Amino acid sequence: MPLLNPLDLAQAGALLALVTWYLGVKRLEIPEANLPHPALAIKMLGAVLFIALNGMLLRTLHHYADVPFRLEAMVRSTLVQSAFSLFWSLLALAAMVIATRRGLRALWMVGAVLLGVVVAKLFLVDLANTGTVERVISFIGVGILVIVVGYFSPVPPKSQEKIS
Repeated sequence: MPLLNPLDLAQAGALLALVTWYLGVKRLEIPEANLPHPALAIKMLGAVLFIALNGMLLRTLHHYADVPFRLEAMVRSTLVQSAFSLFWSLLALAAMVIATRRGLRALWMVGAVLLGVVVAKLFLVDLANTGTVERVISFIGVGILVIVVGYFSPVPPKSQEKIS
């Protein structure tokens, strides 16, 4: 199964081991341990998770839609491009809703930037594939998700800054 293959399980195990190690060292407060700031560690984990999820999406499309697992074939595939647009929109929606609920303005901005990348990709890449069903689904799906973001996820307020 492409969602539970050994590569994905190994990546998940490695990420879990890194997070467990980081939290363990942080809890012990070892002075000679040069650990990154927790905010940087979370950003790095988010980037690695984004790349891993995109790889999982590509392997799933390769397995179920018979898209050749080569860079050139995947870049040219309208199915892959549409799947990226919808998947990135869903990730942006999830990030922005979580950020609104928890008041994390920086995470909301990450989601907004990802949504901006999707809109730019729609016009620069997906618009070149005129007349395909994938393009139509991509445009409609992303449009609906942008409307959902606007409804469920307003910008969190700025944190209270200390006025001196």
